[in-house]
Amino acid sequence: MAEATTTVQQDDIIARLKLSGAWFEAAAELEFEGLISKVAADEGVAVSDDELQSEFDAFRADLDLFKAEETNAWLADSGITVEQVEAMLESNILQAKLADKLIDDAQIDAHYNQNPAAFDYAEISQLVVDNSGAAGELALSIREEGEDFAALAAEHSLDDSTSSDGGYLGLISREEAGGLPGDIADRIFAASESEVIGPFEVPGGGHLIIRVEEVGKHELDDDLRAVLRGQLFDAHMAQLADN
Repeated sequence: MAEATTTVQQDDIIARLKLSGAWFEAAAELEFEGLISKVAADEGVAVSDDELQSEFDAFRADLDLFKAEETNAWLADSGITVEQVEAMLESNILQAKLADKLIDDAQIDAHYNQNPAAFDYAEISQLVVDNSGAAGELALSIREEGEDFAALAAEHSLDDSTSSDGGYLGLISREEAGGLPGDIADRIFAASESEVIGPFEVPGGGHLIIRVEEVGKHELDDDLRAVLRGQLFDAHMAQLADN
């Protein structure tokens, strides 16, 4: 018995992309690429043939397309032209070049120094129980009797995502901690290393105990500098788009 086949219509694909929002995301990306092209022309920034070829080779390698016939078959199956791929890759190169030209190290340094709290981090573990009395007893046993936080979290915590790791949650930023109720964020970032704070009542009736493993500040290294350059460039381009 032959297998039933279903032919997917292009209109249905477009409708599904619109319903999921992917269509409008792609449209916004193409509009942004148009702005990139205009700004690059104004700034005298261009992409050489060698740069585009190198980027195209890297694109092919990411898709395991190491032979010309493999690439041609992939393009045919995808319904995509070489020119469309090159347009996307050229835009990516232009964005990187413009970011380097328009966002210098002095701007990055200034942003980092003017927003110190944005780069604070805390490494924390947590223990969640549903009873205030039990939370108080656990906090007391940890602080005054030296009970092991990780062992108690593994045994008692209701947070399935962290209990198996002894309550370890990992690094959180001050912004992420700001989503916690009350003054928990302030308490976290004012804590000493290995200090246990709480319990705190949280939405839904749970009670949270936190062990602050470490509080620190991300250094302005090459990786963070690259992230900030991208963020400042995106903000610059958004401002241009609004004008």
